[in-house]
Amino acid sequence: MVKLNWHNKMATLVKMPQKPKAKPKKELPEDAEVGSVHEELEIPVASEVIFKKIWTIKQFNKTISKRDLLDSPNFRCSVNGMSTFWNMAVRFWKGPNGKKVTNPLVVCLNLTGCETEETGQARVRFQFGIWDASIRHWECCDISSVVLNLENRQELLSVGYKSLGILDRHIDSNKNVRIKVKIQIIQSDEEVHSLSQDMARLLDLKTDDSKDTYVECTCGENDEKILAHSWIIRTRSSKLAKKLEEYTDPENKSIKYKIDLADYQHHLIRELVRYIYTDKVENADSFVCKLLPLSVKYQLQGLKALCDRTLCESLTPSNVANILLLADQCGCENLRKAALHYCEESDEIKGSLQIGKNLAWRVMEMVNPDLFLEACESIGSSSSNLDSPGTPGSWSD
Repeated sequence: MVKLNWHNKMATLVKMPQKPKAKPKKELPEDAEVGSVHEELEIPVASEVIFKKIWTIKQFNKTISKRDLLDSPNFRCSVNGMSTFWNMAVRFWKGPNGKKVTNPLVVCLNLTGCETEETGQARVRFQFGIWDASIRHWECCDISSVVLNLENRQELLSVGYKSLGILDRHIDSNKNVRIKVKIQIIQSDEEVHSLSQDMARLLDLKTDDSKDTYVECTCGENDEKILAHSWIIRTRSSKLAKKLEEYTDPENKSIKYKIDLADYQHHLIRELVRYIYTDKVENADSFVCKLLPLSVKYQLQGLKALCDRTLCESLTPSNVANILLLADQCGCENLRKAALHYCEESDEIKGSLQIGKNLAWRVMEMVNPDLFLEACESIGSSSSNLDSPGTPGSWSD
């Protein structure tokens, strides 16, 4: 084990280069060892652009064994008339003997330049991921966030880093490794004065006589009542509008209506109301499986698309059966196709079907045999092999 100490000269990062190797306007030529970066754009419902850059490091083990540092080609992220230039970099720890440690390695995100007509602050959210070639799925790190002063510049600025352990499953059949970064740039003025933020503040106001609707749900002892504006609910969902019923609250004379959602937990309904006001859901990964049926029931197409997209990105061998069932029940054809395609591509899914370890597959075979047979055909199996005893599990496995 290598112990790292920022104050110990025996264990330090290799020094970052102080200047970019090329002018920001020009991308570095592709190097046989450095590899390439290609771009995919994600445009969420809230119309905030997320740049997704994927760096393929060719012949990974051979490349890192003979290099002291590794930089990706420069790439551009342009939003709202501002162009920023970035690269990813691999740096190495040094052990007590002064030798380079190649695993884990340090992946850095660097701002190499900026071109903008107006200077100002912006919040930059970024997330690293590494491709698991064995199951064809991205393993993602936690999201990080920094505030930067963006102005015309060409100096290199290290924005953040993560320490990544590279395992055999991360190296594909061509001996390459793929590292991804997602970048979202939110200019401070735009964020503060956006409609979404203004609506969020309207929702969070504690003293607001214009709120005339009580949204009833299952609350805990410390949960506050959810109050809303009937005109917003009517505007956003005709189905929810029909649930508005006349109501008088003895403690609040402003309340005129109630929506009965008592079958649902407070934290879930809070996120549903948050979406109605802002087009956003906090901690979407935690709520999408329960919000998707609600989005269908109350005809919130934007929320349905948000849940659909989030679930497509979160497919794993352990949850694909549950997601496939959910997609079929909610009529989400794109999500259903994505789950079936994932089954087709994953060798690990084939193994789970053959040994019958996943309870969700058993449930699918019982409650939706047609869907189960379709999944088997995607995987390449023509019959059920789930009759053998399996490992106990739960619906949430």
